Amino acid sequence: MKILEKYLLKEILGSSLSVLLIFMVILSSNTMLRLIEEASVGTFPTYLLFPVILVKITQYSIYIIPISLFFGIIISLGRFYNNNEMAVISTSGQSILDIALIINKIVLPSSLIVALFSLYITPSATEYRYKLEHRLNSEERIEEIKPGRFTSSQNGQATFFIESSENNLLKEIFFSSSDAMGTTVENSKSASYFKDEMDRRFIMLKDGVITEVLSSVNGNTRTTKYQEHGIMLGQELVAFTNTKLEAKSTFELLLSNNLESTAELQSRLMLPLATLILGFLAIPLSYSSPRKGRYDKVFLGALVYFTYFIAMSITKKMFLLELTPGFLGLWWLHLIMVGLIIGIYYQDRTKIPRRQ
Repeated sequence: MKILEKYLLKEILGSSLSVLLIFMVILSSNTMLRLIEEASVGTFPTYLLFPVILVKITQYSIYIIPISLFFGIIISLGRFYNNNEMAVISTSGQSILDIALIINKIVLPSSLIVALFSLYITPSATEYRYKLEHRLNSEERIEEIKPGRFTSSQNGQATFFIESSENNLLKEIFFSSSDAMGTTVENSKSASYFKDEMDRRFIMLKDGVITEVLSSVNGNTRTTKYQEHGIMLGQELVAFTNTKLEAKSTFELLLSNNLESTAELQSRLMLPLATLILGFLAIPLSYSSPRKGRYDKVFLGALVYFTYFIAMSITKKMFLLELTPGFLGLWWLHLIMVGLIIGIYYQDRTKIPRRQ
């Protein structure tokens, strides 16, 4: 029994981790390429590239772990059926329930990991992501200016142009800003970055001219020449307020009584349960005749997985629209799935070798 247990767990764990790695590489690569493209045109700071990718991976995990476990079981058991190993296992007295109890040593820990991500890690990562977005949308990022290209600030109130840059020395700078008081255009021959004793960031412009448009009606302007002129870069940010439900902590959702918070809390609790359901559903779903091959049920598995998760989204929408009774919440879909799995296990507990 222990030999069989080790064999099953090793094969399923290996297949699940392989699927997990493939999905992680695909999704993180797609995110990285998009962010690199934004960074190349100056709309995204390069120093935030890896933090944002890590946040995205954390957010993906609550969906990738269940699907990796699901397909890992289907692929591994599909190979057993294809090689007639499952027939040998069944004739040795192991029923579908015995196999499920062995595989549960992977399914249950996976469900607990998803619960940890869903209830704590992912909301914290999502809040961190919104804080980054708030910062990027509020501050001026002159460090991201590329020589030879006009670049707008994140808030759209300033435009920068640098002819060339070498060893932290900027040459031929054009700077234009606008606010409620008017428009200011500034040209300088050179500039450099520095920080003061309070670690505030500045850019020191040298040998320049400031032209202020005092009135847009009659075109009055004022021109000022200077030898040195400093501009503070790190402006005071507006305080961040977390208003997104997906970024709120589970404890905050527990204390809230509104419908949206209840739906968000239940959807977080549903993900670990969905991991358990998919893990046990994959076992009978993986059945395949030896003539069809180990990947015979992968398409069917994908169809079941995406139908299930789409149904979860629909269930949440129905709850928010108050089309379902409040006491049912989002639980009724999962109760149906649990009942379906119990029915399958009851019917097939001794019929795997004879099932056609």
